[in-house]
Amino acid sequence: MALIPQSFIADLLNRVDIVDVVGQHVKLKKAGANFQGLCPFHSEKSPSFSVSPTKQFYHCFGCGAHGSAISFLMEYSGLGYVDAIEDLARSAGLDVPREECTANDVARQQQAMALSEVMSSAADWYRQQLKGNTRAVEYLKGRGLTGEIAKRYALGYAPDGWQGLEAVFGTYSNDEIAKTLVEGGLLIQGEQSEGAPIKRYDRFRDRIMFPIRNPKGQTIGFGGRILDQGEPKYLNSPETPLFSKGNTLYGLFEARQAIRGQEYVLVCEGYMDVVALAQLGFPNAVATLGTACTANHVRMLLRQTDKVVFSFDGDAAGQRAAQRALEACLPLMSDDKEIRFLFLPTEHDPDSYVRAYGAPAFEKVIKEAMSISSFFFKVASEGHELTTPEGRAHTHHAAKPLLLSMPPIALRTQILRELAIRTNTTPAELEAFCGLTVAPAPVRQTTYQPVQARTQSGQGNQGNQNNFSSNRQGAPWQASKGSAKRVATHNIEPPKAPTDLAEQMLRVIIQFPHLGKALDANKRELAFKAAEQRSAKAHALMKDLLSQCDLVEFIPGEGNKPAVAGAGAFAMFQDQLSRSEFAPLYEVLRNRVMGSDLELEGAAADLDGAFKKLELIHLKQEMTEIAQKIAGSTASEQDKARYRELGEKLKFF
Repeated sequence: MALIPQSFIADLLNRVDIVDVVGQHVKLKKAGANFQGLCPFHSEKSPSFSVSPTKQFYHCFGCGAHGSAISFLMEYSGLGYVDAIEDLARSAGLDVPREECTANDVARQQQAMALSEVMSSAADWYRQQLKGNTRAVEYLKGRGLTGEIAKRYALGYAPDGWQGLEAVFGTYSNDEIAKTLVEGGLLIQGEQSEGAPIKRYDRFRDRIMFPIRNPKGQTIGFGGRILDQGEPKYLNSPETPLFSKGNTLYGLFEARQAIRGQEYVLVCEGYMDVVALAQLGFPNAVATLGTACTANHVRMLLRQTDKVVFSFDGDAAGQRAAQRALEACLPLMSDDKEIRFLFLPTEHDPDSYVRAYGAPAFEKVIKEAMSISSFFFKVASEGHELTTPEGRAHTHHAAKPLLLSMPPIALRTQILRELAIRTNTTPAELEAFCGLTVAPAPVRQTTYQPVQARTQSGQGNQGNQNNFSSNRQGAPWQASKGSAKRVATHNIEPPKAPTDLAEQMLRVIIQFPHLGKALDANKRELAFKAAEQRSAKAHALMKDLLSQCDLVEFIPGEGNKPAVAGAGAFAMFQDQLSRSEFAPLYEVLRNRVMGSDLELEGAAADLDGAFKKLELIHLKQEMTEIAQKIAGSTASEQDKARYRELGEKLKFF
């Protein structure tokens, strides 16, 4: 088995024009340096979909969809990765080369293919079993489901037997067959007992089967509901190479078209809710898979629509699930998105509510669902008495991590102001408590003045603030004629780097990763220090970003020409960053640079300027530290020599 070389993919993206690729499917208009159009991935009336010819990248500021020409064909046309590359290569008149992959690569691909085939075959068999089982069919009819809905969601039935899937895959005593079924989560294998055969039996028995499908419609897992009484009521596939609960939403494949038509998505807690709601006229529902709502879930939803409504039970468990959803949503909020929380009476789930009160009543409660800001205030003030200082302080304490998790958008400002009013606080005080804005402390530079002069002027330690590079009154360890020994003021604070330098560097490097790759050890250390001063999160992001830059490959030059980054470098790098654990942070950073028209020459100058500023700050900081030693008479001759050396260096800045 062979792989497509990364160098070819980079060259391919360098040869094709993403504007032409996207323009075949989306009507684009010139808008400054970029092109704009209506996003093909979610319903919108005003264009928020931008295509950059310089970055060879598309980005939707509405749903967050983004990527290269390859990504666009995969998302829009449903092509696989290799198929999208081959399609682009044909349009560019290129043949796709292959290179031999490692044994591990082959093993992983073979495993994925084998599991995909196994899951598909199992789903087909479960569907066949449903047709022949009257009890299971009557159960679904009793829940109000028709054969049409059962077919749409590919519902099935797992018979009440221990080795039912042997009818499809062969005997479980075959170790190779058993291994694949265990990896797919269809088979449970007991412990090996001495002298006894290994027990192997079906995970799903006597259950209605809900196939879980990925965005391409491929079955990657199952959920099984028991027909009668028993525990657990719902049983899910375990985590497998194909299936991850935190990255999958049940029903999203079936609901995508309805979500765009209805212009919102309804998030429920169970499989049956999704299927029953589709039967009752709400086909735009999806469900989490027995796990808390994750950031990846929210990101997937916001790529489909601008409005998300979470539906939870009104009991304590529902409240906890809603709070976890709130925590997942806040970091991904933007001012053009709407997220609401619907809490039904404890005796109802969405299915029973619609049957009891009708579809119009359910539509009404959806429209009246609690806004994300209202739920924010509810969570922050839950159990706290706002009429007491202690209660207001507890509310601030609860709100702080939620506010810090939000991007600096208008909604955060509005929530902060409203919270300040409710807790009898000023917005500035609340911002300071949360650390959202930090007023830069005045940088006090060392002041050296004869004691006698300071006494006569009555200024004490508040003398003139001369720059370090000024030698008008001599060096600090030298006493001028007729004066006492000079001393440094006691309130010296080391100079601090402007917090925007770290972000300035991050913005440049994410656009031009080869500039980051070229940084030497000294500059990297300066970058880490600047980011660390901004925040621990910025420091971790800077370290990861530079490590990602080191993985960037160049396109080989023709003949004796040097290797180049290529026009598609930005797009390839963003695809690479999307696989990082910091992908959500990179998405925020990418949003801030998508409108940038910064060119390579300007980017290099900006980066160089940032490092010069940082070097200057560190030089002054070192001088401050030595000056403090001198003032305290603890400076060595080596310190004094270093001070003079730093003073000379400063003359060149």
